[in-house]
Amino acid sequence: MNIGIYYRKLFFFAFLGLVVFGVGKVVGSGFSFNFNRSIEASINEDLPNESKKLDNFIMTIELQKDGSAQVGDEKMQLVKPTRNNLDEMRFLIFDKPRLSHQTAEVKVVLPEPLERLAEDPQIIAIHGASPEKTTFENNTITYKARDIMESSTVTIVAKFQKGYFALPGKQELNRTIDAIPGLVWFFGGIILPPIALILLFTMFFGSRFQLKKRKIAGFRNAPPKLISPALASILYHGHVTPRAIMAMLIDLGRRGFIEIYNKGDDFYIYRHQVTKRLAATLDKSEFYLLDKIFLPKQKKVDNVDVEERIARHIFSRKIALVFLDIYNDGGNFGYFKNNPFYIHLKYRMIGILTFFIGLTGYIIFAVFSPDPKFILFLWIALVIMGMIMVNLAPALTGFSPKGEAERDEWIKFRNFLTEPKLIEGYDEYFEKYLPYAVALGAEAEWAGRFANANFAMPKWYGFSGDIEGVENFAKSFLPVLQIISNELTASSDPLVR
Repeated sequence: MNIGIYYRKLFFFAFLGLVVFGVGKVVGSGFSFNFNRSIEASINEDLPNESKKLDNFIMTIELQKDGSAQVGDEKMQLVKPTRNNLDEMRFLIFDKPRLSHQTAEVKVVLPEPLERLAEDPQIIAIHGASPEKTTFENNTITYKARDIMESSTVTIVAKFQKGYFALPGKQELNRTIDAIPGLVWFFGGIILPPIALILLFTMFFGSRFQLKKRKIAGFRNAPPKLISPALASILYHGHVTPRAIMAMLIDLGRRGFIEIYNKGDDFYIYRHQVTKRLAATLDKSEFYLLDKIFLPKQKKVDNVDVEERIARHIFSRKIALVFLDIYNDGGNFGYFKNNPFYIHLKYRMIGILTFFIGLTGYIIFAVFSPDPKFILFLWIALVIMGMIMVNLAPALTGFSPKGEAERDEWIKFRNFLTEPKLIEGYDEYFEKYLPYAVALGAEAEWAGRFANANFAMPKWYGFSGDIEGVENFAKSFLPVLQIISNELTASSDPLVR
């Protein structure tokens, strides 16, 4: 079973979910500015009364070591960390109860002996109720109040030194996050997005002017230099694309290393046994590509085999090595100011860091931090800019003067490939330059130039049906190759593009 993930849809719906969640938080906060929040446990139902007299209320709470207690039928986390490095129990006993009580007494039994509390215990009684007294003795905190009416609210409070309770990990995480002032998250959400935006503009305009596909006048009827089609693709597109992999496969077929057979619904790729002399012409990137497609001693694969080979790892190290070796090849020719691999890696890492800072800030501000919640949209903006940086990074390839000059010559050769003038009687000519045409994104125009030429099927390609003419060959062959190339390219390490 194959599972496909449409990453654009995934990102879209993930972003939509963040926005909806953020809007809900903004509306829920009432657009308020509140940098303080209390930690209070409460229960919606009337609490169990241990007194036999209705006008008196008696209750005993036995705290556990983790700060929880069984209150009626519900187990509640009563003790929570506070920002001043203390643990606090703040429990709402009465909130407009259905019955009034003349007196109320609540006893809280601690789990272990304790000499003293961090602060004196408090009982907060309002709306008609009156606090009477609080005591701490025999490891028990006693709270007393009187005149509890149907409109009254009564809360009991106790504070403990950090470490007395072994709070759950989530509570300790809350303590760490709560120790960060709300203003930090507020100003972080305001300051970080503009910084990321400046960096994004720097990347964008650097990419735009460096890699803008220029229109160069003139033609070349032959490649300007004997380099691999994959490297020619980088000179034109600025980075490794699926076209580079497509061009490599066609070139390997032309040179006798592989043969592709298209059955219509699926395909086969055969690996030929070649002489040592021919094998010596393989460069590292081609070796890694063949090693990715074929297992050792394997001579034939089909579409299922290729998919299984790709699915074995989340990211393919061998395809990443294919990319890296092509970049190194261009560096050896002196085409780049700096190795594009490291430039792309640097900016992708910056983008990934920006993404996760924004995502972390968004989650923490939404769940833990105080109002105003509209700052969530600024954290979302940081997430978006991180995603843009990651996708823009592969376009940041800096060419040297030699590389720029060489690139211009390859554009002239592309002009020749896309020229509308028909070529007649040179079908082998079509096959010779097909890898470069694919690498430069000109395969359709190049095939169109041979509409009236005599066509013979290349020896390295087979089809289950009949093919007449170059254009029909291209329509049957290139889509299959594109599927293979797209899957192989997508399997590369995401940091290598």
